[in-house]
Amino acid sequence: MARRRVFQTKVECLLTSADLGLTSNKNAIVGRTVTLEKSASNSEVAVCLDGAVVGHLDNVLGPQVASAIDRGQSFTVVIRNTCQNYNDKFQPATALIYLKVEYRLGKGQPAIKVPQAPAQTYQCRSRSFFTKVAGVTFEGRQQVVARCSVGESLILIRDPRNRFDKGAIKIMRLNGEQLGFIPARVSRDGDPSGLAFQMDRGDKYQCRISDLTGGDGRCLGVNIEVTEGEELDSVLSTTKTPAILSVAPVHKNLGWLLAAAALLLLVVTLITHN
Repeated sequence: MARRRVFQTKVECLLTSADLGLTSNKNAIVGRTVTLEKSASNSEVAVCLDGAVVGHLDNVLGPQVASAIDRGQSFTVVIRNTCQNYNDKFQPATALIYLKVEYRLGKGQPAIKVPQAPAQTYQCRSRSFFTKVAGVTFEGRQQVVARCSVGESLILIRDPRNRFDKGAIKIMRLNGEQLGFIPARVSRDGDPSGLAFQMDRGDKYQCRISDLTGGDGRCLGVNIEVTEGEELDSVLSTTKTPAILSVAPVHKNLGWLLAAAALLLLVVTLITHN
């Protein structure tokens, strides 16, 4: 009796293939079935979506799958995730497709041997990039920057009502102070390669300060690292006005608490004397 076997792998595709909506329309792509087609001239195996080649199996899995296809083996392949790769200038370079491959292994047939590599090789890893904070010299933000520290976690908030840039993304401290904005070349309103587009479709991001620059008479600056993922509860990506905008700084909240405590003590004193 044939046994069910499953393995997972990833395929890198060129940007031209990504135009099929592999990353810009992820919700519609995940769960789709693709086909594996062996090249007639060699052992290369193409991954095809709707008849278009979007990538190829690597040189370890490819020859094994090609031999299995020659033996009449069939495969059921489903897209389980897609990711966009960017270069150091945050321009889209390639797309990654993560596949779940299922097949039936008959008696005497060799199984597909997946390379014994670290688990993350065949999993979607968090991707990050570095950029500077724009607008740190406006609206008194130099004083805010002076209170920051390297490694500090920050919040990214979409600002579609910004009258200068509908693709604007605010960079906030956890106490509600604004450091500035993601540079326009990175946010790119409406562009599928930009961060604003990714956030508007629901992607989550972490943010932290990677370096503080300037001083000694020069304007202070902030460099940040932005990482895809939602491990930090403080990362917001909603297009609605988030609660953080109405949160008062810590010292103001403390003042209200002290006032309430004093009032409560006064009431208790009056009741006791009466």
